[in-house]
Amino acid sequence: MNVDEPAVDGDDDQPRSMKAALPMMIAGGLVLVILAWIGISALVNPSEERISDSAQVQRTVNQMYSAMGTLNYERYRASFCAADLAKPEFPTSVAFADTNRAENDAKGRVVVPDMDVEVTGDRATVTAHWHRENNENAKQKTVFTLVNESGEWKVCQR
Repeated sequence: MNVDEPAVDGDDDQPRSMKAALPMMIAGGLVLVILAWIGISALVNPSEERISDSAQVQRTVNQMYSAMGTLNYERYRASFCAADLAKPEFPTSVAFADTNRAENDAKGRVVVPDMDVEVTGDRATVTAHWHRENNENAKQKTVFTLVNESGEWKVCQR
């Protein structure tokens, strides 16, 4: 066979028809529709609104306890309602750090394995079952009241 001679198959030189590309075009269009649907649903219903009130309440209490363990005063303050923040006995950043650093060093960070949550409208009651890392046998229970302030759950012991 000479290099200048055309191929015998006949199909190699013919351009593919639109019918051959149609399944790939349909699959690509379907992928685009699915991605658009996921994007629109995330914009219309943000993840914060998809979790239940009970889960949001638990997250607030967890953030408060984790702030105590990491000495993050801003996160700790963000967990409380405006009424509690305005009280004169609310700890300053120095008092917060001193108290929690001493407790963390002596007994370990707070571990919260379980919470009982009861949500009624824009108020919630949480019983946190907790202990310190270094003393698992000294289990404690603390009851918190939380309120929904502008769509965010806050610890509020009023």
